[in-house]
Parts: sequence; C-alpha cells; structure tokens
Amino acid sequence: MSNLSIKANEAASRYLDHRGYTVLETGWTCPAGTADIVAKDGDVIVFADVSSRDSAERGFPSESCGKKARTKRENIAIAWLAEHEDAVNEAVRFDNIALVVIGKDRAMIRHHINAFGADAASLTPEVPSIPTGADLQALPEAA
Repeated sequence: MSNLSIKANEAASRYLDHRGYTVLETGWTCPAGTADIVAKDGDVIVFADVSSRDSAERGFPSESCGKKARTKRENIAIAWLAEHEDAVNEAVRFDNIALVVIGKDRAMIRHHINAFGADAASLTPEVPSIPTGADLQALPEAA
C-alpha cells in the first residue's frame, strides 16, 4: 500500500469519526480482499472503500461500482460478518470515500453514502397502479 493510500485511509477514518461514526476496523483483510474501513453509523455496519489522488489536476479518483467491484465488496462484507458473530441482524451499507490532495496536509473529501443504493430500485417490485376510470367502474359497489 502506498504512503498516499495509508494517509488517505487515516484521513477517511478521522472524517468518519468526526461525523459520529464508530470506526471498527481499518485494513481488514480476508481471501476475498481488503475492507479499507469497517464502521458503524448508528445501527448500520458500513463498509467504506477509500480511493485517493495526489493531485487536484485530474480531479477525484473514479469510484468503481461495477458488478465485479460490487461482488468483491459484498464477499468481503460476508467474510467480515461471518468472523464477527456478534454482528447479527445488522443492516449493511457500502460507502465510497474519495480524497484528492489540494495542498500540503490538505485534501478534499467526497463521501458517497450508500454507493450501491441506486441499484436497489431495480430490486424493488413494481408498485401496482391505483385503479382509475374504467377500472373503477368494474369494481363492485360497497353494500
């Protein structure tokens, strides 16, 4: 791990702590990979992926939320939860934290909460429409 990555993970941990999260672990590893930060946000266990850039010229690092990256992060979370038997009936969330260095000992942080949340819409069943017009006429009248 590069010096920048180490400092970025430390800064991200301090950022989460400042926001009221409880950082449980940093750099937790398993055969599936590494969880940069595992934290609690209230009753939710957060698996945060940290990315960084050493220059503002190219902007923020990209956040990989493709299917392969998602599956890897989910497998890391499964391994962490399996090892921590006290974490039962806990909600789980995946966040991305991106840092870009803007000066000596200064960085800008972007925290994408629930990075996989947009995918949840595709998992939600379609809500039935409210009957109108001809549909209402076909309904029997109340007695």
